[in-house]
Amino acid sequence: MGLDLLIQTLLPAAIAGAIGWWRPSLFWWAAGLAVWATLGWAAHWYFWPSRGIHWLPVVFWAVALAGLVPAATGRLLRLVLAGGVFLLALWPLLPRYPEAIIGLLAFLLWQGWREWRPGPGVGIGFVAGAAMFTLVVAIGGSVLLAQAGGALAVLAGFLWLAGLSRGLPDREMTAGYVLWLALCWQFIPLDWWVVALALVPPLVDQGLRGRGPWPAALGALASAALAGAVGLWLVWPKVSLY
Repeated sequence: MGLDLLIQTLLPAAIAGAIGWWRPSLFWWAAGLAVWATLGWAAHWYFWPSRGIHWLPVVFWAVALAGLVPAATGRLLRLVLAGGVFLLALWPLLPRYPEAIIGLLAFLLWQGWREWRPGPGVGIGFVAGAAMFTLVVAIGGSVLLAQAGGALAVLAGFLWLAGLSRGLPDREMTAGYVLWLALCWQFIPLDWWVVALALVPPLVDQGLRGRGPWPAALGALASAALAGAVGLWLVWPKVSLY
């Protein structure tokens, strides 16, 4: 069973990452397809979203669509399209849990800061953050969301490698990352501060990029280890999982 979960999580994302490495213009199309394949393979295949998590692949396709227009227009279009996907994913929750809209606000603030902030565009923060929080989510109560997080970590890893050699930025990963965290917050009994720990590694990474790639990478990895330890301590069950 463990091997099946690993294959479902890693294989589609690895194939998509390889496609994106070979042809960067296809990265976000392939990334959405990989997340869709992971969700369908792990749970059930679908062709129209019927649950909040089903919208996670669509946010990557929204990024891909925004990339088809000139850069200045694409920035605004990315916010509009990804924001619309957020609303569709969280809409069923808003009548009972209006605080879910915080996920959309967090995305808009973070993405806006990244879009208009000068400086290097790639780092390891999303890789470390997604990998760390995937373990927290798995222990916290959702294997499916943990698999989605594992796929995001693999995709972010390929994006980081592609960015090192081809200058592919990672700011577009913000939408998928924050939507995943918002879904984890709303569909698993996790307190907001536990979910907020997953924001620390990419924010530390992005905050330190002006000091150079090594300080940023070391800061992201150190903060991920610390945040992961705290998160696991907060969600670890009081009785044995077995």
